[in-house]
Amino acid sequence: MVVPPFDKESMADSYKDHEAVALQLGREPSPFRVAARCPAGRPAAIENERRREMPTTFWLTCPTLQAEISRVEAGGGVRQAQQEVGAGAIDETHDEHLRLYGARVAGVGSHGGRIKCLHAFTALHLSGAIPNRVAQWTLARLEGPYPDPARCPECIAPPEQTR
Repeated sequence: MVVPPFDKESMADSYKDHEAVALQLGREPSPFRVAARCPAGRPAAIENERRREMPTTFWLTCPTLQAEISRVEAGGGVRQAQQEVGAGAIDETHDEHLRLYGARVAGVGSHGGRIKCLHAFTALHLSGAIPNRVAQWTLARLEGPYPDPARCPECIAPPEQTR
């Protein structure tokens, strides 16, 4: 898979995307491009500008999806995913990420099938950059890849209505 070079000109697709991501993150975002959208058309995952001090290339921005994955992690999901997905499949994803982006997923430093963050693997998967079994495992534990948009009014209402 060939990943196009990071292009600052195509970062935030529009001012609305920039505003939506800032609202989702609760802060001004670093340069990014929208890598995946939810069914409501809002940013769900972003690709960050590549910088040495930030090893996580892809982030989930959808607050509801983040919360659902955090629930899985809080229930022992990281350890369970490591056991069920297996070190080989996890390290293949890390190696591909290292080859394409210069770092392992979420900055993990070594082999051994280590998962630091289910969110990072899921953002990578939803963006289409590196489909992976960790994200598939994670998404299978959610009610759906994206929660019901009716439960996520902050993402479907215009930003000025959510403040």
